[in-house]
Amino acid sequence: MKVIIKELEQSADRIPEHQITDLIRKIKAHKRIFVYGTGRSGLMLKALAMRLMQIGLDAYVVGETTTPSVEKGDLLIVASASGETGSVCMTAESAKKQGVDLIVISSLPESTLGKIQEADLIIESATKFETSEISVQPLGSLFEQMLLLVFDTVILEMSREDTGSNEDMAKRHASLE
Repeated sequence: MKVIIKELEQSADRIPEHQITDLIRKIKAHKRIFVYGTGRSGLMLKALAMRLMQIGLDAYVVGETTTPSVEKGDLLIVASASGETGSVCMTAESAKKQGVDLIVISSLPESTLGKIQEADLIIESATKFETSEISVQPLGSLFEQMLLLVFDTVILEMSREDTGSNEDMAKRHASLE
């Protein structure tokens, strides 16, 4: 476990503070936020959508049966460590053609996803296609762990702006459990 924690600390040190601030600014500038990713990255994005909803924003997961169609001016957040996940690239491309703003998160800025739009956040890590000297963990584990930490940091900062936010979030928490 200490190896993973050390990797997380090193990775966190590589992310400039202004990139977190920029993510928050972009999220706050949109009425509706959509997220999309596959596999474990997709799970981290679903966790973000849940917290965005709990802080009072309209957040949706692309592909769910109750997700509405996007409109010009909405925001789509996508993440792919490799930047080569076909459905993520196709979704980002489609959103862009429809006038949807993008936040792109990847570990490889020169990837297909990075060519659709320059990455807003680069998390250095291994991918399903490449190993990395940065991490001994398999596949994109470090990337996915960092997604959760980055997203929780974004939510923490956004929730600090509203007094009583934790109580409001608890009211929006799932009650049919």
